[in-house]
Amino acid sequence: MNVAHIPRTSHQTMVPTAESAQQGAETGASDRAGKPRLPPPAAVPTQDGPYGLRFDFNDGCRVMLPDNGRAWRVRMSDRETGNVLFDVDLRAGHVNSSKRYFVPFRLEVWSQDERLLCHDYDASERDVLIQFPVGTIGDIIGWISYAVKFKDRHGCRLTCAMGETLIPLFQGAYPDITFVTHEAVQAERFYATYSVALFFDDAELVYQPCDFRQVGLHRHAAYVLGVDPAEQPPRLAVADDSRPIAEPYVCISVQATTQCKHWNNPEGWDRTVAFLRARGYRVICIDQHPVRAYGSYRTQIPAGAEDQTGDRPLLERARWLRHAALFVGLSSGLSWLAWAAGIPVVLISGFSHPVNEFTTPYRVINYHACNGCWNDRSHRFDHKDFLWCPRLKGTPRQFECTRLITPEHVVATLLRIPGLRGGQPSDAQARPSTEDDARERPPGDAKPDRLLGTHPPRMRSGDEPLAISTLLAGDCGDVHHGGLAVGLTVGAGSMLDQAAAQIAAGDRAATSGDVATALEYYKQSAAMVRTLTEADPDHVGFQRKFSVTLNRIGAILFVQRDLERAQAAYAASLAVTQRLHAAQPNNSAFKQDLVWCHALLADVLAAQDRHQEAFDHRRANAALTTQMAALAPTDPTLQRALVTSYQNLADALVALGNYDGALAAYRVSLGLIQRALSVNAQDAAWNQLYTTLLQRIRTALQIQRQAAPPS
Repeated sequence: MNVAHIPRTSHQTMVPTAESAQQGAETGASDRAGKPRLPPPAAVPTQDGPYGLRFDFNDGCRVMLPDNGRAWRVRMSDRETGNVLFDVDLRAGHVNSSKRYFVPFRLEVWSQDERLLCHDYDASERDVLIQFPVGTIGDIIGWISYAVKFKDRHGCRLTCAMGETLIPLFQGAYPDITFVTHEAVQAERFYATYSVALFFDDAELVYQPCDFRQVGLHRHAAYVLGVDPAEQPPRLAVADDSRPIAEPYVCISVQATTQCKHWNNPEGWDRTVAFLRARGYRVICIDQHPVRAYGSYRTQIPAGAEDQTGDRPLLERARWLRHAALFVGLSSGLSWLAWAAGIPVVLISGFSHPVNEFTTPYRVINYHACNGCWNDRSHRFDHKDFLWCPRLKGTPRQFECTRLITPEHVVATLLRIPGLRGGQPSDAQARPSTEDDARERPPGDAKPDRLLGTHPPRMRSGDEPLAISTLLAGDCGDVHHGGLAVGLTVGAGSMLDQAAAQIAAGDRAATSGDVATALEYYKQSAAMVRTLTEADPDHVGFQRKFSVTLNRIGAILFVQRDLERAQAAYAASLAVTQRLHAAQPNNSAFKQDLVWCHALLADVLAAQDRHQEAFDHRRANAALTTQMAALAPTDPTLQRALVTSYQNLADALVALGNYDGALAAYRVSLGLIQRALSVNAQDAAWNQLYTTLLQRIRTALQIQRQAAPPS
């Protein structure tokens, strides 16, 4: 037998009390002043032993030895590891193990060389309490499944103590578990008690076998309780499981208990909501409050989202989530609730590492920025500091971990969710003509109208100009905020932020239809970025931002039917992008930008009846898209973009009167669609493309026959 530690003393062993643990166990909210977060165990051990001794496992392994003239010896062992943890001689008093998490103890007590008690921990058919702190939602949703695993492993009668608002979520789903508030706990009933909380200051690992920041917030409970750490969402007891609204919808949550948990990109939420609405979804905000403000920081429901905030039961939130197509949120309780509801969760967080939360393929983090302070043991999280940012607080880079998460990054993540394109627009959204439409497309993809084939390929005389939203739907690039993250000076980083703010203001003006104001904002942004570019001509970030701004200026001019100036803006943007691509030919982002620039120029040239030049840009667009799609043959977004590029190329050939060439390009596109449908014949997006393409082929054949000379 390995002996880890054998103190042999003539007095009682002193260890920290359960009350002292409250100072190190924290959650996201405080209880009432002066009240411990977790109730202490019964003052006297609950199990009877011979000769008046008492024992239990309610705060680790405990034994109380009466002063009856006997000399006692107590040994505590870990049956699993074979380690002797304590071997103590004393006349009377209490012995308490130093480890308070689950250990398969063996407790032995001797008196005068006679072993009076040998008890192996066995919770079968005994009452066990697992208690969780009050004031947190996500933590307990992540932890409850491990309590269930404990019950199943040991066959005990389990009681779980938690905040009253959480009990209805689980009570009906787990009828074999008793759920109570802390006030209702009868401590003297229990054979064993385990406390699951976040023990920030437990350097000696008294309450946890390993620091929770190393294993993840939810898996922490598995280590405390000694069960399999594999994650498993809990069951939820949603009594009213009816659908809240008939239309397709998604839920979002934009608020959290501290600013570091928020998505601090000023454009992020508005553009993400616009993207989702353009996909035909209603966007429902289910935060507790419509607005949250702290000093100069203010977070509110994003533009375009519907208000379902308020102090409502968690069961109502669960009902909304259960029928949602997906959830977009933060490292906060509602994301955990969405995970438990069984829907895709897009989780945006930079202050925590992905290991900290449940596994989701749609986790969004930017490793180029400062990140992961929550999981850094050298930084002690302060729940009382709303502006906690331990590394960069008070600097221009504060909260850059999420400020540098771009809307494009989140949109690209959303587009990986299977079935996202299946959302059908509601009547009010059937023909989006605002920036909501503009945000739906991933970088490098074709414009939404071209992708879905719902609009003609080019403007004809007398047509209305394309919507500003469609023209702004291009790749916006990585619009950096707080450029200090990539080594800029404070002044340059500040100016880059200002330029991004001007773009955001222009986008909002364009969304509202005020294209003249939007143009002014874009020009101001262009002037700022031009200044940065002139100061540092080799900085690719400045160059790319300049291209982004020029594309927006061109879009406004196109809508205003100022085609020559629109073409000039697009051409300048293309020149910048071509330089970037030539310098870094393997940079996929630059290649995507180049694809989009060729498409923009083709549009405006076709509108000017400069069809040969438009065809040249369509051909360049198709060639680049073919290269990208060949490198990612399983990426549905790129494959659909490839289909669209060949359709547009064929349209350009029709405009040139080259019907044989057009039909050949259409057939390439048709072959790609048929290949995709052979894998999934029910895919709505591919079927829509197929239907539209067949119509285009029929139209081209009719035109060809009409143009043919009589025989």
